[in-house]
Amino acid sequence: MRTSSAMVTVALLLAGCGGGSEGAAPGINIVPGAVAVAPVPAAAPAPAPETAQGSPEDLEALRYIKRGAASLPPLDLSDMRLWNWGGKWHASEWGNWMGPLPWKYDHVSKAANGDVVMKLDSGGAPQLQAMDGMPPVATGMWETEVTLPKLKDGLVVAPLWLYDAQSSDEIDFEFAGRKGLDVTMHVKVNGQMQHMSSRLFAGRDMSGERHRFGIKVDQTNGYVEMYLDGYRVHRWDRSTSKGFVSRTLRPFIEMWAANPDDGGFVGWVGRWTGLADKETLTMTVHGYGYNPTGKTPI
Repeated sequence: MRTSSAMVTVALLLAGCGGGSEGAAPGINIVPGAVAVAPVPAAAPAPAPETAQGSPEDLEALRYIKRGAASLPPLDLSDMRLWNWGGKWHASEWGNWMGPLPWKYDHVSKAANGDVVMKLDSGGAPQLQAMDGMPPVATGMWETEVTLPKLKDGLVVAPLWLYDAQSSDEIDFEFAGRKGLDVTMHVKVNGQMQHMSSRLFAGRDMSGERHRFGIKVDQTNGYVEMYLDGYRVHRWDRSTSKGFVSRTLRPFIEMWAANPDDGGFVGWVGRWTGLADKETLTMTVHGYGYNPTGKTPI
């Protein structure tokens, strides 16, 4: 489900199905089951995901585990300017048809220590999308290291997702309100959008936690793997999936409030009830990296 300069493709709340669970982290049992016009994608809903179950110790085992992985470099916003499509990244400045808060360029800023601070308040929401200065690619490992905001009903937090505007190919990490972490692949098959989704850590509150998210894509060998803190937590294989990505991809990072009057969004992420007086939700991006070899983090 995307907004672009050419069209809006809406594919909301079709029945999703989960991918396989091989290679899951130890102890996790995944149960089957504005004025300017520019590409303006926003992480698509992951309807009716299947759930991944586990004990509290499972989440503790994943937390902050890098096992010797190199630190990610700071997110490079050195050439980011409003309406500069030639830079590596652009912070969106236009309406968001999926919710009550518009995307606001000034809700993304660089801290003195190199972190990128993304804030959501009553005036707007943050979205970072890779632009022409970061050519799309088909294969490799994309990673972010992020401190999550306070998770709330109706809030979608996407610390990393990949997208191709022409085909609508998409791979997501999305926190669905307080319901859990959804991993989803969206692809068109014979003109129909297919959603392959699973929910990890269902019901867990990961507010304020720092984690490293990785998406490894190998279109040559036909698989996509999702990583959390160095552990593979999900995998799709072309041979067993309803559909599979086939185009080059660019990364995005964002959070947004879902339309509280849309039953589909409410069913997916809960109902957004707004913010307390002067309340601000903050997501901090400590680092971003792309490895064309697709080398895993451990």
